[in-house]
Amino acid sequence: MKYYELLSEEMKKTLKGAGFTTPMPIQEKTLQLILSGWDIIGLAQTGTGKTAAFAVPIIEEARREEPGIQALVICPTRELALQITGVFRQLSAHTKLRTVSVYGGQSVNVQLKALRAGAQIVVGTPGRVLDLIRRGALKLSHVNTVVLDEADEMLNFGFLPDIRAIFSHIKGEHQTLLFSATMNQAVLGITRQFQDDPVRIEVSPSNEPIQTVKHSYFTASGRQKPHAVKYLINQSNPRLALVFCNTKRCVKMLQRELEYQGLPASCLHGDMTQSQRDRIMDMFRKGRTTVLVATDVAARGIDVKDIDLVINYDVPDKMEYYVHRIGRTGRAGCAGRACTLVSPQDIGLISDIERRFRIRLTEEKALG
Repeated sequence: MKYYELLSEEMKKTLKGAGFTTPMPIQEKTLQLILSGWDIIGLAQTGTGKTAAFAVPIIEEARREEPGIQALVICPTRELALQITGVFRQLSAHTKLRTVSVYGGQSVNVQLKALRAGAQIVVGTPGRVLDLIRRGALKLSHVNTVVLDEADEMLNFGFLPDIRAIFSHIKGEHQTLLFSATMNQAVLGITRQFQDDPVRIEVSPSNEPIQTVKHSYFTASGRQKPHAVKYLINQSNPRLALVFCNTKRCVKMLQRELEYQGLPASCLHGDMTQSQRDRIMDMFRKGRTTVLVATDVAARGIDVKDIDLVINYDVPDKMEYYVHRIGRTGRAGCAGRACTLVSPQDIGLISDIERRFRIRLTEEKALG
């Protein structure tokens, strides 16, 4: 059955007004299954439209006039929580549904007030969701849909105990939708714990980076790396460039070094306040700063369309992070470029990436 044939006239108009013309594969393959009540395992990279894949059917099935939380979306970071909340609000503009986001880094009193005003959909990070449940402010007795978004990242961040505790408070019959960029034994474990006979939907080969990205590497020692970043950016002249470091200390150092070299850059890391992070992301989205240096944790949930260059300043600590980092470019079928900087003694890590993801990284030429 065609995607739009399953939707209400109101939703069709809302999607059209929001610029949604053709459903993306993850949306088309999951809509009827979700509307029919199946538990879903959706394997999809960042930028493949997975947020709308679960937001549209949740909005369509919601009982608009009833109070109480009907859907709970759990995700790893506050940035992603805010992004998902924005999609829900945009796609439910024709309804009276209210979506509230809850996450660490914002005053709990603000979120308590928002919940007291009423909400049918709550999007939040595991720690804050659990905190609000224990305060008695987040009641899950009416929840009929739970979404675990970026499940692999939540496990990487150590959120499994919190997720288990949250599910222990959901007593009624409910549907569980799990979305992940990668599938491994840990993710399989949570599907067995929290899902009932789920249908697995895969829109691109599991654990493989988006195929529209050109992958390369650049051999550079520690002292050469900041110059290599500047060289790659000047050579590519990207609209927006995202540079990943493994630590907050490295992020701060590289941002200062790039500024010293005359290349304005912003940075994003876990020591920043939410208002600082929001300001930096707003500048990056609008192109007021074209280079953003970030850690993996800080960059989760970044949803910016025009990133056409990703640089791995450090080889990722975990192989799965390569997929998540590279997924920030080459989105929605557009071309992207990703370059990994590697020291001469660690050149063997490039072969590890190639074998793991079945891709070829071409070697960049020496600094000009």
